[in-house]
Amino acid sequence: MNPTILIARKEAGELLLSQRGLLWLLAMAVALSSFALLLVGDAELSLLDNAQVVYDMAAIVTALGALLAILVGVDSVGGERERGSLVPLLLAPVPRAQILLGKLGGVAIAWIVMYVLALPYLWAVGSTGQNLIQGALALALLGTPVVLGYGFLGLALGSWLASARSGLLGGMIFLLLCASPLLLGPGLRQSAVGQIFDAINPFSAAANGYDAVIIDSESVFAQWLHFLVALAWMAATLWLAHAGFRRLAR
Repeated sequence: MNPTILIARKEAGELLLSQRGLLWLLAMAVALSSFALLLVGDAELSLLDNAQVVYDMAAIVTALGALLAILVGVDSVGGERERGSLVPLLLAPVPRAQILLGKLGGVAIAWIVMYVLALPYLWAVGSTGQNLIQGALALALLGTPVVLGYGFLGLALGSWLASARSGLLGGMIFLLLCASPLLLGPGLRQSAVGQIFDAINPFSAAANGYDAVIIDSESVFAQWLHFLVALAWMAATLWLAHAGFRRLAR
């Protein structure tokens, strides 16, 4: 079997079968349940327009997916290095490019698992309203390159930094900064600095695309500008991951 597929299966097995990976998924499920209950159970929040609730849930899924991708990305290099399993892998007669592709595949599998896990929660908060299917499609098309980019960034941080803990801390701080559009009010986002930040922020690109599709009922295929920003982000982080892993493999 192709070494890339074997490594990707190994990474997926560590997420789905290991105690550590299952705890991560359990934490994500608890977080999704908490947010879903908050959105549909709170007296004031339950009065929100259904489309707004679906938008909020899509943004939350993207943020949690990015967090999981960072965890998987950093652990696939920095965690394995600390556990002593990375060096034997690098010494194996397998091209470094295939090892890297396998680890990138592990990040992709983590996002697929997270997306499938999130679909019932999206349905729970949005089944009585409109644009639920469009919201799920927007989450797949816009959220995928954004989330994968954070996973690739995690892999790069795990390669460049001396410890997995430093990589996780750096990745989480960067994610918190990028996810700030969820916390900032409309006034701050419409300022000159806020507009510049929105233009280059991959998380903002996904969130603005969700807003257009779910709330304004635009076609998901009309969000090509947001999609290009997300693709540019994924390409940049892929380059960082490749550069970091190549340096590590020397």
